[in-house]
Amino acid sequence: MKNTFLFIFIVFASVSTSTAQIKLNLLNGSEIKLASYVFHNHEDYMDYSFINKKGKTKQSYVDIGNVYSISLNGKDSILYQQVLDEEFTLDEMSRIVMARQYALKEYKPWWALASGMIVGCGTMFLPLNGTMKIMIPIIYTTGMAFVRPSNSYVRKQHEIEIHDDLFVYGYKSTGRKKIFKNTTLGVLGGIFISGIVWSTLYFSSAQ
Repeated sequence: MKNTFLFIFIVFASVSTSTAQIKLNLLNGSEIKLASYVFHNHEDYMDYSFINKKGKTKQSYVDIGNVYSISLNGKDSILYQQVLDEEFTLDEMSRIVMARQYALKEYKPWWALASGMIVGCGTMFLPLNGTMKIMIPIIYTTGMAFVRPSNSYVRKQHEIEIHDDLFVYGYKSTGRKKIFKNTTLGVLGGIFISGIVWSTLYFSSAQ
């Protein structure tokens, strides 16, 4: 795969020490601190272990095609390669990944969680039939899948990079996913809360 076997072998050999600080950088902007990793070159994926927030070691894996780089003690070993002409070049992808990393760290669309909860909960109390009560949250969530951070927000956070179309693209693509995720969680949470309210009202009136 991409003629990287020799390169991967060298990288793997260099990180065999237990004192190395290893960080996995994915194309989606995720940054994962690793305890160890092993490449399965012929299957195009890698296994890795990491320490979760509770201090426990967990195992996972990722396709090599989704990896941008691996940092060893702060030094990047780039794994991303442009294969097709229509794919992003290394320079272009580096700007996109950087923007996605920023968005994951700093963009917090709590308003999407709150609005989703209002829609999910409020719809259940409207004088509508059961189908409509379910369809409205679904339509709302689907529509929110296309909402992205505004240019003004990106400009406020990154005044210089706002002129880089690829940086803006990377930032907005990750921001859109966070908006959709928060909206979905909010809608489901709102529906759950409405169920508790309805149950409370039912049992209160039955007494």
